[in-house]
Amino acid sequence: MYRSNPKNTLWISVVTIVAIALCVIAANPTVREAQAQGLRSPSDGLTFVAFDTTLTQTEDIEAAQLAANLVVTNAERGLILIGGYGEQAEDPQSFDSVDEAKTAIKDIVDEMNANAGEVSQQADLSEMLEKYAAVIQQIEGLTEGHLYLLSAGGFTSTGSDGLAAVAEELAGIGVRVSSVSLATTPSADREVLGAISDAGQGIAYDLGFPEGVIEFINVELNVQLTPSLEMIATDDDTLLTIDVPPHSSYLVAGFAFEDAETTNVIEQPNGQAIVDTVGSASELSISGLKFFTVRNPQPGSWRLKSSGGSGNLTFYSDVLNELSIAIPELAPFEIGKPILLTADARSGELPLIDASATVVAIVTGPDGAQFTYELNDRGEDGDVFSEDGTFSTTVEAQNVVGVNEVQLSMRWPNISASIDGSGWFAVEPFPTIEITLTTTDAPIAGGEPTQLATVDLKLGEFPFLAEPEDVIVYLGIATDDSEIDDAVEFELEPTDIVDGKAYQFNVVAALTMTGEYEFNALLQSSHLDREFRTTAESRTATIEIASPATMLWFVIGGMVAVPLLVLVLLALRALFQNGPSGNLYRMDLDGERELVAAFADYKRSAWDWLINKPVVPAAALPGVPLLGGRFVFTSRGLVFRYNPESDGLLRMTLGGDALQNGDNPIAENENFQIGGETFVFDRTRPDAEVRVSERIRQTPENRHAELENFALDPMTWDAPSSARPTRRSRG
Repeated sequence: MYRSNPKNTLWISVVTIVAIALCVIAANPTVREAQAQGLRSPSDGLTFVAFDTTLTQTEDIEAAQLAANLVVTNAERGLILIGGYGEQAEDPQSFDSVDEAKTAIKDIVDEMNANAGEVSQQADLSEMLEKYAAVIQQIEGLTEGHLYLLSAGGFTSTGSDGLAAVAEELAGIGVRVSSVSLATTPSADREVLGAISDAGQGIAYDLGFPEGVIEFINVELNVQLTPSLEMIATDDDTLLTIDVPPHSSYLVAGFAFEDAETTNVIEQPNGQAIVDTVGSASELSISGLKFFTVRNPQPGSWRLKSSGGSGNLTFYSDVLNELSIAIPELAPFEIGKPILLTADARSGELPLIDASATVVAIVTGPDGAQFTYELNDRGEDGDVFSEDGTFSTTVEAQNVVGVNEVQLSMRWPNISASIDGSGWFAVEPFPTIEITLTTTDAPIAGGEPTQLATVDLKLGEFPFLAEPEDVIVYLGIATDDSEIDDAVEFELEPTDIVDGKAYQFNVVAALTMTGEYEFNALLQSSHLDREFRTTAESRTATIEIASPATMLWFVIGGMVAVPLLVLVLLALRALFQNGPSGNLYRMDLDGERELVAAFADYKRSAWDWLINKPVVPAAALPGVPLLGGRFVFTSRGLVFRYNPESDGLLRMTLGGDALQNGDNPIAENENFQIGGETFVFDRTRPDAEVRVSERIRQTPENRHAELENFALDPMTWDAPSSARPTRRSRG
């Protein structure tokens, strides 16, 4: 018997209780034996069910049995411990398998049923929680677990604070504490159980009403039981079909009914009915509720069957299946090219290996057009590798740019259930390669490097940069049957390189043989995270090699034509340039003018006339006290061109400002200073009464002899040759 004689107990100090608990553990062969035999590692977790063995009400016993069976059914890993408590807590028992634990639960329930209807006793939850906490804390290697307290209340305690403190200690070592209130648990005791669960980071369940039972099942089995069918039951059979796909881990289905005479069963796809706990199927019953949990259910159509009752009837069901099917994140595909469409099938985190399954993909294009494809994992009909968890097929070329939405459905033969998924893929323009011939009908020089073609890389209307090694070009001589006979050596020269990449290449070769040449090009690179390759349209050209005589005439003609062309251009330049004009006067103290330079009379050679028609060097004007600089006549007027490096320091000011490097404008009829003297420029003809400087009346011979001593830089770019004396020796 799990029930103890009634006796009131006092609150015992924590220190004393822990000491007693340690003695119990030392004397408890069950837990020690379970660890010594290594049945299931405690590092995999702990499931501990604590029964209130004082239960005498049938609805409480049913609720406790349902809760214990469901908790144990879901305990797939780690230790399973079951203990009973009444006036005192009994030593827990350890079990190696779920079936053994369920047998122990049945024995406990049978003993409680034997006392059904008697007066309920008071259970000491305080003493039990202290003792079982000490047991749990002594298990080596324990990192996680869950303690479930099944209670109908009526327990003796001095309040919830001490109980909550113990629950908090257990939560601190990774063992959560949840409470399960049964049908007749008083409200005050439910609050105490709720406080224990809050402190133990667990859940406070309440099985006193159907919604609480459904919540308990949903949370513990991680399912979503929802009403599948609600109706008024009749004497006729009522059926609900549940489609279960392969690889399901749980089927949870049940009934909520008012008539206790109702017969409720669940039928497997083979037609065999399940009416009790058997094999992998567990029945969970409580007044007005019956549920079945089936581990690894057979795929196919299951049926919930209710008959022989009346009143309200509600069917509940849910299937727990970790299968998923989705389009992986794919790089965009190239427009106009076939597509390898793939979908990844997973069972949790692992690839699904199931060659019997197929995946139907409904693709909706950017233009709204729909197409249906069938993907497989058998290594056939477009699938690349068999049984790798990736279903695939080859899809015809897509000619519309944009995003394609995909709806997926995984199916199996003779099974109506399916697993649905979705995804998308994009279609984008990809780079192209083009060949443009640069040869003409004119013969080319034999044996000399000649550009024969250009290879361009484009992405739509824009250039596409690629590594030079990604571009492969072939040049060969085509035979009569249009097949390439012999390859020709050539150089592939990029025109512009950006970060080691180029978008245009010149094909340069030194040909020696007249013939028909064929050009081919291939681009293999990556774009939008996808490897691709594309070829250019083949080009052919007949290329003639010029004879030496022909080449000689070309050379001679070029040698004659080029100088003539240069002379013609120089002459045209000279004709359109402004020639020197106007006069330069020195102003005396009385304001009278003295002619010191007549620009139109400046003489120069024919070559100087062609090259520097508008330039008159200052050093070539005897009446001007300057040894450097140049007067330049432009369409805008007269300027004085000054270069400090070649002209040195000139004592000349224009408008009161010293000379600046470059062109200095000289306004007409405005005074300017040279070496302390005043000068003025005037374009009008001089009066007959104007004095003429003695210096400009000297003979040309004397003038040029004087110029030979001027320190002009012979490298001055715009000084006429007649005004460029020899550079003075610096030695």
